[in-house]
Amino acid sequence: MATAEQLIRRKDGSEVKIVARDFSEPGRARSVDVYVLRRASPEHDWTLCSDQPHPDWRKLSVEEYIKHGRSEKFQAVTHGEIFKVANALQRPVPGVCVRP
Repeated sequence: MATAEQLIRRKDGSEVKIVARDFSEPGRARSVDVYVLRRASPEHDWTLCSDQPHPDWRKLSVEEYIKHGRSEKFQAVTHGEIFKVANALQRPVPGVCVRP
């Protein structure tokens, strides 16, 4: 089970860590789990970001959804940042650490 990780330091001093784990087995479809951790500063503990959107996300306007409706995971990181880490499981990507 390979694991790829990237630590991202934001301008406000907070940090996010994206972790992708490959659970694939030979002869089966690729299976990758991605989770996101964040903390306010290096002195704080990591907390797991939820992947669930706001309970009333379907009722929110587009502007409200962008500000409050997205899951905590997608408020902390972008889809592109997640894809970068997940793709590092198959090929080297600068700035992403991969462990077997």
